[in-house]
Amino acid sequence: MGGIAIKKSDSITVFQLILLSMTAIGLKNHVIIISPLIQTAGRDSWLSVIVSLFFVLLWVPLLIFIHKKTKQQHLNKWMQKYTGKWLGNFIFFIVILYLTIIAGVTLRETITWVNITFLPRTPFFLLAACFALVCWMLAGTCLRTLSIVNVFLLFFIVLLGFFVSFTNIQYKNFSLLMPFLEHGFRPVLKGTVYQCSGMVELIFFLFLQHKTETPIRVGHLIIASIFLTLLTVGPLMGAVIEFGPVEASKQRFPPYEEWGLASLGNFIEHVDFLSIYQWLSGAFIRISLLLLLIREYLPFKQKRKWFLLIILAAIIAISLLPISDFQFLRMLSAFILPFTLWFFLGLSVFLGLLAAIFERKVWRPNKDV
Repeated sequence: MGGIAIKKSDSITVFQLILLSMTAIGLKNHVIIISPLIQTAGRDSWLSVIVSLFFVLLWVPLLIFIHKKTKQQHLNKWMQKYTGKWLGNFIFFIVILYLTIIAGVTLRETITWVNITFLPRTPFFLLAACFALVCWMLAGTCLRTLSIVNVFLLFFIVLLGFFVSFTNIQYKNFSLLMPFLEHGFRPVLKGTVYQCSGMVELIFFLFLQHKTETPIRVGHLIIASIFLTLLTVGPLMGAVIEFGPVEASKQRFPPYEEWGLASLGNFIEHVDFLSIYQWLSGAFIRISLLLLLIREYLPFKQKRKWFLLIILAAIIAISLLPISDFQFLRMLSAFILPFTLWFFLGLSVFLGLLAAIFERKVWRPNKDV
């Protein structure tokens, strides 16, 4: 029955799900999309984030509508009741394929940063394989375990975030945010694509709705949206007011460069090593969650954990594509991030239409009970 709280060994609260989104989706919003955002909208990129929040709040009711009509069921099992097993599995096969690509992109960004900053002589393959294997081990446990690990990691991620923000106040020049709309509103609208490509991953709430102890409410998604918006605005404005829009647009990883300025008084400098914990923790949770989602929606139950090794090999292969970092960044900005937005947005509209159609069928006298 929909709306009734469930208590399973692998269930989590909606609050824990919000915390998971802060880490898993937050890594993308906090790090990966910052460079494309600044390159597209410049000093007005923070306005793109605010406008994106408005768009997301218009989209949230659709997610709640789907959640209510599916009665907190496993999405694929719910879909198979009406579309048939073959079509349901085919649709979620495409979803699994795209989740694999997203995980590969995350691993590529992480390993690139590690290689550039502090392990330049370590082979790419060794870094990717070791990190991906640890993520596979966590994804092979259960959602509750992943959630517990996330709570501990997220506490220090947030703490370090506030640390670097307050430490760098001395370098911040807020006048660099002006003039507003220097090049009109068009760059701001273009920038919303990148922020929305992160925010649209709130659809993961629906993918995990059968694992939550209580129904998801509108307020839950609004809170998650606001947190994710703040996670983007912080490092984004920080990069612009600390380095200026021109210099920030040239940087590959602006949030990391902000750590390069941080120091404790006159005697303790080079505390940027603390950013290693932030980034690796976020990537660890994000890739692990994506693998867990893939495992959850595999069409068979037996040996799912071991089949994930094949997925893992694909993720590592994506991260090791023989292209330069400049080519990868162009591909990320021009194709991967925009397509992520339209893919998950399209999927949510498709699920919403199915939910609306099936809800009407419920009232037919010859319905199956």
